[in-house]
Formats: sequence, C-alpha cells, structure tokens
Amino acid sequence: MIRFLSQRLGKIPILIILVFMLISAPAIAKAGFWDNDDPKTLTLDDAVNSLCESLADQVNLRREPVLISTNDFFAAHSGLSLPLAVQLRGKFITEMKKQGARVLLPGCNEDQYLILQGTWQKEGEFLTLDIKIMKLVAAGPEAVAAASSKVLLKRIDKTALIADLDSWGRYLVRKLESKVRDRKHQSVYLRKFRPKGELLSQPDLALYLNDWIRPALAESNLFRILDPQRELKDLKVEQLRSRGLRQKRGIKPELKSGNDLTADLLRSDTELWGSAWRNRDKLEIRASILDSEGRQVTAATVAVPEALFPNYLINSNAPKEIENEAIPMPAGHISKGGLKVEISTNRGDDLPRYHQGEQIRFLIRINRDAWIYIFYLNPDSSAILLYPLDRKNRPDTNSSRLQANRLLILPDDGCPYDLKVSEPFGKDQVMVIASEKRIPLPPEESPRWQKATVLLDGLRNQMLRKNCGYAEAKVELLTKSR
Repeated sequence: MIRFLSQRLGKIPILIILVFMLISAPAIAKAGFWDNDDPKTLTLDDAVNSLCESLADQVNLRREPVLISTNDFFAAHSGLSLPLAVQLRGKFITEMKKQGARVLLPGCNEDQYLILQGTWQKEGEFLTLDIKIMKLVAAGPEAVAAASSKVLLKRIDKTALIADLDSWGRYLVRKLESKVRDRKHQSVYLRKFRPKGELLSQPDLALYLNDWIRPALAESNLFRILDPQRELKDLKVEQLRSRGLRQKRGIKPELKSGNDLTADLLRSDTELWGSAWRNRDKLEIRASILDSEGRQVTAATVAVPEALFPNYLINSNAPKEIENEAIPMPAGHISKGGLKVEISTNRGDDLPRYHQGEQIRFLIRINRDAWIYIFYLNPDSSAILLYPLDRKNRPDTNSSRLQANRLLILPDDGCPYDLKVSEPFGKDQVMVIASEKRIPLPPEESPRWQKATVLLDGLRNQMLRKNCGYAEAKVELLTKSR
C-alpha cells in the first residue's frame, strides 16, 4: 500500500504519508474498516465497555445526567427483567461514569435527564445486547443514541437468564409505567395486597407481596414509594394532626375524599392497591395505582408461576414458617350504616416496627361524629382499655364523642398508659371501635376482660343489633429489642 501511494503521489515524502495514516487510523477504525473485534473473544465487561464508548461517540455525555435503573434492562421477547439486568446495571454505572456521565439512580429529584435502556435476545450461540439512550420529550421517551454488541452465551452465567420472583416484580412495575399518560413523578403509598379466593386463608401472603414489589417500585423512574417507617417517625404531634387536611375555600379543613388515614399522613399523590388469586399453576397478581380522588392512574397484571413462591404461603396444607400469632384477631374493618373508623400509627399501618424504648402513637379518625373505644390485646389473650378512661384509669362512661375528621392521638389525647416499647417483645395488636351510640362496657372486675375475643364478640353482636352506625378497625405492630 505504501509503494502504491508513493507512485501515485510522486514527490510527497513517505514520512508525511505515514503520519497521515497514523492520525487517521482511529477514525477509520471507528468507522468499521479496521474492526478486528471478534464476538467470540468478548466478555460481558468488554461488551459493556464497547457499548458505552459507542454511545459516547453519538452523544456528548460529559456531565449529562443519565438515569440507570434495573427495571430498564429486560429480555426483548418476554419483557422480563431477569437477574442479568442487575449485573448490567452495575456494569453500566461504572462505564458510564468513565465516559463522564453524571449517573442518576431512581428516586432522584431531577426532572430532566437521559435514560439508559437495554434489551437482549438469543441469536444462535450468541446473546445480542441492544442499548439505547432515551431522551424524555412531550410524546414520551425518544432514542438519541443506540449501539449493539454480541457475547457468547457460554460466557453468561446461566442463572442470570432464568426468571426469579424479583424478575416478575420488575416486569409488573415497568408495565405500570408504560400505561401512565402523565410522565411526571408521583409519590406512592403502598397498600396491603389482598389475597382472593382460596388464598384468603393465607393472610401472610399479603405482607409477602408488599415486600416483593417494594424493591421494584424503588427502581421506578416515575413512582417514588413512600416508607411510613421513615417518613412519619420524626414528625411531631402537631404535624401529625395537620397532615392529610386541606383548606376548602378558606372555611375549614376537610379530608381528601379518596385517601385513607396513612396516605393522608404521608401526603402521597397516589396509592397502590394490589390483589392476588390462583389460576391453575400460576398466581395472577394485579396492581392498580389510584390518585387522591380514587381515579385510576395505571393498572397491570402478571401471571407468576406459583413454584417461585414459598410453599407455606400458597399451600394451606403446608406448615407455616412464621412466628406465632399472639391471639386470633376479631373480624376488624367492619362498617355499618356508613360509619367508618381508621387507625394507624406514627409509622404507618403495615405492620410497623418499633424497638425497645421507642414511643408508639396510635392515630384514629372517623368520618362521622361517634364514640370511640380502643383496646390493647395482650399476648395472654386478655384485653386492656386504652381509651376512654377517667382520672382513676377506669372506663369513662361520660366520655364525649369524637368529632368527624379530627385526629385522636394516643397517648397524647387522654391515655395514662406509657406506650413506650418494653418487654415482652413480639406482635402487638390494637382494636378500635366506633359507635353512634354509647357502648356499655363491662365493669373492671368482669372476667370478660380476660378473654379479648369473648369481650369483643359480645360488644359487636350487641351493637350490630341496634339502629346506629358501627365500625371497627385494627392495627398490628412488631416490637423488638435493640
């Protein structure tokens, strides 16, 4: 080649030609003329490095904010965000930083950023990776750069391409995101999942599903999950009182119509409601996100192989691998005559956790004026009245009704008991009853106080026969040593 060029160019010195070739070599290589990369020799790290360099050639990433989420890596055909997504996320974070990008993680407060999205598919003995950089525009995400690379399948950990339970959680959240019209960030309060059909006998499945979807929601680009344990625990009493209330035409505070008590305390934009039922060898899991007025923002359903769930959660004949219940709870969440009562804590109502010495606060709200009765259910099956009590700590037969939409906070509003956590530790249970007529409580010496289920069943049956509104609600919390 040098001889040919010298003949054509005549007097141009060979040295100048060599310098020209050396300067031009990188550009020629990038153009693909001297591309000697053999896919059979590439590792996954090599592929990610090459992809990031190619993306950086197309878009100036220097100091550009790029959001990288596990949910945005998934198999092209199934849509499942397999364990490989977790590996890719970590590798791309490292390499994109090397390219000068300012990497953002889900939950960031920025509104304008680029999104890194990746898919993969099997092609013979290779796994092809397709990576895009997406820009958020009015019509939705739009690709501004793209690159592809291949890696031998045998160089990929086999388990990274097998769907686990977390893969389905990430898939469900991405389906929820894809159906949202308004792309603005929204805070979400995660309600308890509701098992249906034969799964009704598996109450622990509800908490399990909440814990299952929580990490995937934490990786969401659109939804910011609110954790009552963190968001509420440092709020003062007066802050708790004002939360969830709003001024209507400057006259008086009124409650939001759609949210429940904990959602109002969190001031969440939306709530996620979930349900699950068995369909042959799969669990159908549906999630719906509603705004503060109860309107659906988005909804999605996935069918997860039941083999991925612990056997004790879905098989009623299997032994339960959970800690013992203190005592069976009464029905709870009863509403008669339109009366509704809600109970939460200063750490939410989804099995809030407290440690030794920490202060517990119970928060109660009703939608109509009524008398309120609050019971603590001891692990020994007895019951203690927390409210209302007179100055001698006896049941107060002259208590006043609680006004609608006003928070009652214990112990601050008339409970003489110290509600700080102490031994014995475990699961504690509190029941609240609201009635539009006074409830005749048994005297202190009555043996009915020694059997909570007998006491509460008797009161319930008595009041449900009367012509008045009646409601119940309950909350369970977990106490631990430090």
